[in-house]
Amino acid sequence: MNEYNTIHNVLIMDTNPVLVAGISMLLQEDGSVAAKALTVSTGQSMLGDLLAANIDPETDLIIIDPCQFGDQLEAAMDIIGAGLSKKPRYIAYCGVMKAGDQETVRALLTLGFSGVVSKQVDLQVVRIAVASVRHGLVHVEQAFAEAMFQAGPDVDADPILIDRVRKAPMEAELTEREAFVLRAVAFGKSMKEIGHELDLSSKTVETYKARGASKLGLRTRKDIVGHALRSGWVTQQ
Repeated sequence: MNEYNTIHNVLIMDTNPVLVAGISMLLQEDGSVAAKALTVSTGQSMLGDLLAANIDPETDLIIIDPCQFGDQLEAAMDIIGAGLSKKPRYIAYCGVMKAGDQETVRALLTLGFSGVVSKQVDLQVVRIAVASVRHGLVHVEQAFAEAMFQAGPDVDADPILIDRVRKAPMEAELTEREAFVLRAVAFGKSMKEIGHELDLSSKTVETYKARGASKLGLRTRKDIVGHALRSGWVTQQ
């Protein structure tokens, strides 16, 4: 199976200082990651802010609003990556994207983003997206994923991208927490460990597990692991 918890240092960058501080505090609540907030300017000053920023070279996950960087996004990613000890993973936290904007989602996945969520979702969804990426998965907000599947033949012609989204911790029948809990169970996590990561009680986690398993017609942990392997949530080595 994929290695779990290889991400320990998260950088959240945005033009909104309150937002980056809030996400940083949320992600550090359970002590599993170190999160740093970086406020950047708007417009042409953004790249200068990145060049001047003291970014931890061990940063391995970046949460960024690609819409704020526009056509400077790839340049920004190059600046960030140049100072890091390894290639980081990225989660797009988008402020102006609409649910049907599958073209932007496709472009972000092509750039190598491991997660795409909108700023309209609850901050707890950001926590789930980070936890999912830490599992080595791709997390695409459900509305975006559904738009990609329904977009037509042009999207179907890109099987690698579609496969990445199909392997995201999201299925139409499941809520985001149900999906995450089932994947964590497939990785061998106990209810207590999952609860610690999501800041939930073991009883609540068990409820999400039972609901999700029922929706997929799964009964035992073995069934869940089997479904995870067939769906590409985890891989055998």
